[in-house]
Amino acid sequence: MERRELERQIVEKEWLMFQQVQGVNGRAACQDDWTTFLIMRLSQFEGWDTDVLESYFEDIVQAEAQERNLIMEKYAYMMEETDPVYFLSIKELLPEISEEKQLMAEKITSIYMEWEKEADIKYPNIRRHGRPAEGIGVDGTVSVRNYLKCELYTYSSKTLALFILSIEKNPEYNRYLATMQKMVQAYGYSSLEEAEKEMA
Repeated sequence: MERRELERQIVEKEWLMFQQVQGVNGRAACQDDWTTFLIMRLSQFEGWDTDVLESYFEDIVQAEAQERNLIMEKYAYMMEETDPVYFLSIKELLPEISEEKQLMAEKITSIYMEWEKEADIKYPNIRRHGRPAEGIGVDGTVSVRNYLKCELYTYSSKTLALFILSIEKNPEYNRYLATMQKMVQAYGYSSLEEAEKEMA
């Protein structure tokens, strides 16, 4: 399967899972925004090696066969930070995260947070339109760290191991900036520099 077709199939499967997520306060407006969802997910995959993408596709197919919703699980894991009391009431319903997966997810997240710091310095105007790096935003927005870590928890150990290997093979490649570049291009900017200037 060609890479772009693989990306598209993954996003379409994720979208179907996203449609089934029931928030504490009901359906969220973003669940009706296919265009933004598509841009965000394709932008994220821009920083991935193809073997990581292929492994994640296998994760999704396996999850479908097991009637698991990886998007729901991701948002549920996030609640350990955003709504710890409610999280305790649903924790037993979620797949247990092995120590191995926790360590791999933390390793990837720590690397991404270093890349995020570089993005904050180089493109502060763009970044202030996105998620806070840490903690919870004033409007309840989930942080970059929590969002990424909890998404990684839904990946298989194989996918996480391939992800780490891909980073180690090319440590100078800032995948966070690659995602930002793809995103601003999707919104009509030719470069991060142009977007940064326009958002000042």
